[in-house]
Amino acid sequence: MSGTGVFKVLGFMTGTSLDGIDMAVLETDGEQRLTFGPWAEYPMPDDVRSMLQATVKTALGWPRGVPEPEIFNEARKVITDYHFASAQGFLAAQGLSFSDFDLLGVHGQTVLHERPKAGVSGRTVQLFDGQAFADLTDVSVVSDFRINDVAAGGEGAPLAPVYHRALVAQAGLELPVVIVNLGGVANITVIDEAGDISAMDTGPANGLMDQWVQKHGRGHYDAGGVWAALGTVDPERVTAYLSHPYFSAPAPKSLDRYDFTLAGVEGLGFEDGLATLCEFTLESLLLAIRMSGVAPKAVALAGGGRQNTYLVNRLRAKLDLKTQIYLSEDLGWRGGAIEAEAFAYMAVRSLRSLPISFPTTTGVPQALTGGRLNLPSAR
Repeated sequence: MSGTGVFKVLGFMTGTSLDGIDMAVLETDGEQRLTFGPWAEYPMPDDVRSMLQATVKTALGWPRGVPEPEIFNEARKVITDYHFASAQGFLAAQGLSFSDFDLLGVHGQTVLHERPKAGVSGRTVQLFDGQAFADLTDVSVVSDFRINDVAAGGEGAPLAPVYHRALVAQAGLELPVVIVNLGGVANITVIDEAGDISAMDTGPANGLMDQWVQKHGRGHYDAGGVWAALGTVDPERVTAYLSHPYFSAPAPKSLDRYDFTLAGVEGLGFEDGLATLCEFTLESLLLAIRMSGVAPKAVALAGGGRQNTYLVNRLRAKLDLKTQIYLSEDLGWRGGAIEAEAFAYMAVRSLRSLPISFPTTTGVPQALTGGRLNLPSAR
């Protein structure tokens, strides 16, 4: 750490798409100071993905009040070892070592996320062994970012809005601005004219489309939305998806990737199914932007879905012509690195006891810090 309170952090993100790991170097004070270092996306090996898919399947059937399934421990070790091996390769390629860092910020692998309902608290599980990772790397680790929020009655997601606000401030964008993250689930951060943030998960993004591609044995995802562009949208099926009570529920609100299924497109051809699922993603996103009550001057797209050209073009066609649409890269951001950067940023905020979630982003009763700090055992 420098004398100015700036920390050099390596952030990690593995999303619900199970497509790989993002790693990014960020020097930050957890507030306005942002200096970007190298970053990389590494694909997830098939054996790790298979293990996590089995774990998710088990998690979805895990009753409340019952000890966690044994597979969680197995998966926790697999995901921790995967982070360590990936980081070793990344750092070696960049001429860096773990000793160059003050802190590591790790999201972990979400295998279950249940939003709170009337009288029932939420549950969220991000598998990772922060203590083992601290011991392997000899660097302090912050992980388990969501559990404080959920324990306090919040949604536990989305958490990146506090970092999005810092990015927008650095870019000097005219407010209001909406940041859209297109991961397995889509979420938005709304930064209003006063600089205040609100957020919500909007619906599926890549998750259902990826499942459809995999179900048909055509790989892991629809690169560029090429197949979706060949299909014909079934508007009645899109309307049926949008009739789900989630979409009329007030914000803030959150989703698990598996809250929606492929049942709504069963019987459609491959391309038509993809086109319909893509339209569902688009319409649910537009609905959330309208629900926010803000007419954004700019919309910035982040996450893997920003590379779905068909989806981006559909969004351009649907949004108000006065709204400027940016890909992350248009603003000098690293679109694939933003979430890893966000958890590096929030790791510093956690260390400094600064809030990472807010009543308007997760529904938590008051602004709340989060994350668990693990120090290397040798220290």
